Amino acid sequence: MQLLEKNYVPLVRIHAVKEQNLPYGKRQLNTTQEVVEFSGQILEDADREYVLVLSVDTKCAPVGIEVASIGTLNQALIEPREIFKHAILSNALGIFIIHNHPSGDVTPSTENRLVTERLENAGKILGIKVLDHIILGEYGTFYSLEEEKRREMELCQQM
Repeated sequence: MQLLEKNYVPLVRIHAVKEQNLPYGKRQLNTTQEVVEFSGQILEDADREYVLVLSVDTKCAPVGIEVASIGTLNQALIEPREIFKHAILSNALGIFIIHNHPSGDVTPSTENRLVTERLENAGKILGIKVLDHIILGEYGTFYSLEEEKRREMELCQQM
């Protein structure tokens, strides 16, 4: 008589692990400038590209911020599964993607624009809105891809 080998599947529990609390005086982040100030404390003096995901609740209050990728001097890998993992675990309604350009030039690259579009499409499927993709430079300079869209829409409305 032959014994049947049993296969086992692990029972898992998934949760986010809080590493530390970052001080910030506001309960909500209502402007791009507030998001820049909040995330800038993490990316200040960074010598390579970092990608942060700031997850927010229904009132745009931060529920967590995660370093989703650390890259090289001029690039960082951004994959939707890594970007949205934290947001899903945090029950976030929306996310801000923030990354820095160590060169100080906040001009978005073609890759920045393409990855933003890809993440927006993934977010629609997941029900998590990409509220903005912000590029940080030196001395508090930044570029908001969402503000760029709004400017373009305003120009079109003037035609």
